[in-house]
Amino acid sequence: MPSHFPLEINPSLGVPIYRQVVDGIREMIAAGQLHPGDQLPSIRELSRQLRINPSSCVKAYNHLRDAGLIEGDQGRGTFVANQPNLAAQSRDLLLERDLQALLHRARARGSSDEAVLAALKALIDQRKESS
Repeated sequence: MPSHFPLEINPSLGVPIYRQVVDGIREMIAAGQLHPGDQLPSIRELSRQLRINPSSCVKAYNHLRDAGLIEGDQGRGTFVANQPNLAAQSRDLLLERDLQALLHRARARGSSDEAVLAALKALIDQRKESS
């Protein structure tokens, strides 16, 4: 476990602190920065490093445990769950969440689902051509 856990919290985001911890750890798993079996900081250590209330860390770890992303071992600590395809599952969930937010914003601006899909396909095609 690194001496400093590479997670940043922004209290001015309007997103609850515990949710930022959950999302940050989920993103680190999805990006391959955290692997099954990697140890996470203790609640006390994480709250100290992030300068947040320990109850936010407790809530975040409980949420991650309920989602099957982490597991605790009494006396040893908290670890990324040993699940096959954990990173892929996390990427899929984050992608779905991002696309839902995109679709919600586009609909609020008056775009149809078909227009969003066409724009996304055009963007993907454009990126393929420039690669």
